[in-house]
Amino acid sequence: MDKIKSLLRRIVGYITPGYVAMVIAAFVLWYITKLGENYTTEHSVVVVIDGKEYEVGCTVRGKGTNLISYTLANKNSNFIVPAEELSFDKEVTGDDGRTYCHVTNVSLQQALNARMNDVDVIAVTGVPMILLDK
Repeated sequence: MDKIKSLLRRIVGYITPGYVAMVIAAFVLWYITKLGENYTTEHSVVVVIDGKEYEVGCTVRGKGTNLISYTLANKNSNFIVPAEELSFDKEVTGDDGRTYCHVTNVSLQQALNARMNDVDVIAVTGVPMILLDK
């Protein structure tokens, strides 16, 4: 253990504060450069349709800086989408006699795209069956 401590003291003695500052500056510049590129990632979002919450998966694309700010700013936010903005592709009558409709992927994708700034929603998964109040 003493040998390791003495070795570390000798190595640290050769590193100057200017060298450490340059390594940190290089890392920061590299990171900023990488964040300027476009990335695609998966996010799960909460969509509120007519007062009921549904969790859906989204594939979003955008610049790295926009994706980070979106992730931090919208971590716990819900996207409110009225059912009038959505289209449905099939109706199913449940065992309870109530009518459930499946929201089309495209309509939910367009509705979320209109609500998400600086990122593009390119796919939506886990689209819910919602209860229609007729």
